[in-house]
Amino acid sequence: MNLKIADFFIGAFSGSLVACVVSLLPQPSMILGGLVGMALALPLKVLLMPFFGAFEVMIPLGIIGMTVGMTTGMLSLSGNAAISLGGSVGLIVSTIIYFSNKQLTSH
Repeated sequence: MNLKIADFFIGAFSGSLVACVVSLLPQPSMILGGLVGMALALPLKVLLMPFFGAFEVMIPLGIIGMTVGMTTGMLSLSGNAAISLGGSVGLIVSTIIYFSNKQLTSH
């Protein structure tokens, strides 16, 4: 079974989750958003790594957690705007990492 498509869903889900949690903070800031994003990414890494592999989970979730958390906290987005931004950034990061890995391992 090919689980490559799951990488994109993991990226979009984790980005949306981080953005949703950061937007629920009473006074989000960029530093607090980044810390919350990294704190949420850690248990997701531990849960998903046995099923999807270390490279496919650790690198994207680390980047997504920090980037989405900081962006959501900095822009002080709320509700659907935050979730949409987080999902989009998660999908973009997952896509970039997928194609970079594909290009590097094709030789």
